[in-house]
Parts: sequence; C-alpha cells; structure tokens
Amino acid sequence: MRSEATPSFTIAAVLFSLLLLVADVSAAGLSNPLAADEAPTHGAPLLVDGLPPLMCGEVLCERPFRLLDRGDRASAEPDRWWLAYGPDLDWNGMDDRLQRVLDGQESISPTAIEGPDGRKTVAIVVDYAWAPNEGEVNRLVATLDAHGWVGEAGGAWFQVMNSIDSVVVDKVPVSALLDVYHLPGVVVVEMQNVMVPFNGVASEAARAMPSDVYSASAYERGYTGEGVVIAVLDTGVDNEHRALNDFDDIDDEPDSDPTSYNDQKWVAGFDATSTASNPDGTVDPDDGQGHGTHVAATALGTGGSQRVHTGTGMGAFLVDIKVLTDSGGMNL
Repeated sequence: MRSEATPSFTIAAVLFSLLLLVADVSAAGLSNPLAADEAPTHGAPLLVDGLPPLMCGEVLCERPFRLLDRGDRASAEPDRWWLAYGPDLDWNGMDDRLQRVLDGQESISPTAIEGPDGRKTVAIVVDYAWAPNEGEVNRLVATLDAHGWVGEAGGAWFQVMNSIDSVVVDKVPVSALLDVYHLPGVVVVEMQNVMVPFNGVASEAARAMPSDVYSASAYERGYTGEGVVIAVLDTGVDNEHRALNDFDDIDDEPDSDPTSYNDQKWVAGFDATSTASNPDGTVDPDDGQGHGTHVAATALGTGGSQRVHTGTGMGAFLVDIKVLTDSGGMNL
C-alpha cells in the first residue's frame, strides 16, 4: 500500500517536506517555546507542478502538520510514519491520486459504482495516527453514510485492520473524501492500489509456459492440463471470457451460456453464497468482484486467440464454485 515511490525519491520528498516544516515553524515564531494550545497545527499549502492542489471549497486547503501526540493510545505502526508516505508529494495527508480524482479524474477502482454525487466511487484506506477506537470508527461510518455510501449491506468492503492503524473501505463517494480527510486522528487518506497482474509474465516465470528465459517448461514436457478438472472456489468465475469459455478460441464470441461452445471449458458450477442455488451443478455463478475470474485464468486460461496471457494449465476443464460474495465475504 505504501511502497510505490522509489527510496531515493521518497527520501528527497521527505527531506524537502521537513525543510518546509522548519520554515513554517520559524515563520510562526516557534523558535521560542509556546504553550501547546498556542502551537499552530496547519501551514501554507505546498504546490507541486502537475498536481492539482487540494481545494476546500473555493480556497486552497491548509496543510496540516500532522504532528499528533499519541499519548497512551495503542498503535501498530511507528510514530509519524505518515510523514514519509510516498504518493503524497505535497505532504498534506491526501493521496495525490485522490487529489486528481477530486479534480475530476475518473476513479479506477475495480469495485467502483456510481455514487449519489454522480461520480464513480473510490476505494480507500483511512490511516489514523493510532489504532482507531469504536467511536472513531463509528464517526467514519456516519461520515460516509452522510454522503450516501451504500454500506456493507450494499456490498461495500469495510474492515478495521489490526496490523496497521487503518480502516479499509470501498465504494466511497468522491464527495465524502474531504470530510473523511478532516476527521480527528486521520493522518492520511490513501487510494487503494490497483494491481494489474499479467498471466503472460506469471506463467512463464513459474516455468509453466515456454519462455526465452527458462528452459524445460511444464508445457514443453507435455503438462498442459489436458484431462484435468480444476475447481475454483472463489468469488465466482465469468467464464464467458475468451480465455475461459472454450479451448480452441475459434468462433468463441462471449456467451453467458457456458454450454453454448462445442469445446466448452466449463463443466459444472454452484453458488454457495445463495440459498437458491441448485446443487445439481447446473448453476453458473457470476463474478462481480473479478478475483475469481483472475484466479481461474491463472490456473487454466487459454489466453484467447493470441495465446499470450495463458494460464498454468490451459488444457484443464473448469468447475466454478462461488464461495465468496462480490465484496469478498462469506454468507454463513
């Protein structure tokens, strides 16, 4: 989540930010001791070329110093780690990528839906200076709800983390970002990273498919998955995808009926997240999240007619069992 900037670039950004902090402190007269309630908590905005500034209404947002005193609050992370968060070049606590979204760029979250503000929602990580308590979590939820957040009942992901002092949440209306940003104790609002894995690299790196780097791949030894049946237990599989619907990838226009192909990969399916799913294997679950489809493609995808992004066992059949909801949870 916090490893996108290169070390040298991050160090440079942090040093530059610290210099600005010293300038702010000096300008505010903090070279002399002041009472805690007299110490300023905000400074002038830092403008970065090519980055839209963070706007609070019609004016530039003040830049918070974020030098919060944890006191006796429990925490899982080093103090003030947020002062070196890479994707925050203007050092204000709002992920630069989210600033671009606030400026009008469309959300790239894979789970985005249209929010009440008419814009695609974002997936974020809300970082606190300490482990958020129940009151702070409830206040975050209330803030989201005030902007029409669909909530967990609407399929949103909301999880209070234990290993980091954060709350992970998606389907967040863009209009809610600044209110979340200004919540007490919040030090960074991150955009959830979007990972785009490529099977064309993974299958060769795993020595499943031939490559110019490794010899004696499994494919070259005759292990193609032919005759094998793989059951994928995940968020479901959209097996109408060209890499998953049949074997020869000829005349294979995507069809929601998995039995419409003369050499179909799909064998059977079951939706364990639904009480109405037929247990005879005739159900073909949909994947509203994308993870199960990716897993299936990694295991047995043909890569489409180009045969580039192939799975490990492209000759295998598919059994599609949906055990996770589209938000990644389980219905027990």
